[in-house]
Amino acid sequence: MLYQREINDPVLIQFIILYTLNQAKDYVPYNNLINLVLDNCNINFQDFQVALDNLEHTHHVKTFLESEHNEKYKITKKGMNASDLYTPNIPVYIKEPIDNSINELFNTEKVRNSVRSKITRIRKNEYSVECELYDDDDTNLLKLSLYAGSREEAERMAVYFKNEPNIVYETILTAFNEELHHISED
Repeated sequence: MLYQREINDPVLIQFIILYTLNQAKDYVPYNNLINLVLDNCNINFQDFQVALDNLEHTHHVKTFLESEHNEKYKITKKGMNASDLYTPNIPVYIKEPIDNSINELFNTEKVRNSVRSKITRIRKNEYSVECELYDDDDTNLLKLSLYAGSREEAERMAVYFKNEPNIVYETILTAFNEELHHISED
């Protein structure tokens, strides 16, 4: 829930940005940082931008240009070391929504990155689909390579795997467990 009173104290705005980046513990894309802060605090965009520029200028925050249109921000050691100063000065009714938004953002990102598929051309009308499934700790749970006779078939396989990774994973586990059970009975 957005805190209704406008926050226009430049120091508090910098504290909120530092707190947000410190809680994220990783690079945060610019658009996500804007959303995390402005969706949870009543801060004017111009005040936000001035505070962010100030933090970058004082080396509390560093920026990384991933691509021409994808700028990311991360808190520096200097910014982390100041956490004893800024964390207690941010009211809990501002911190809690930011924390919840960060958790939601990174959980959504983890889920999106946990299922991967790639199509590779082998020869004319022959393709391979590489399917991978990862858990929350980025441990590879499944790596599967499938042959496809056409690009369309490969795309269908990749889409199915992306949409139903749990069904594929459980089916493979069941197949192996049933086979192991039959071997142990013999």
